[in-house]
Amino acid sequence: MGVNKKIYFTLGIGYKGASWEDEVTLAELGYDPKIHKDLQVFLEQEWKEWAANYIEGGWSFSKDN
Repeated sequence: MGVNKKIYFTLGIGYKGASWEDEVTLAELGYDPKIHKDLQVFLEQEWKEWAANYIEGGWSFSKDN
């Protein structure tokens, strides 16, 4: 597979229209088949890092107490 192969990263929360998608190439991700022996492992790690940039959330205590 060439480094110019397009990859689509997607992220959604289960609601219609509440999703995000980016198109990148393996080259843009820094993929080198000589270094990264398992493409699926590489892409899973890259997706996790990508998704972390789009997820916002957290927790808080009730303001009533």
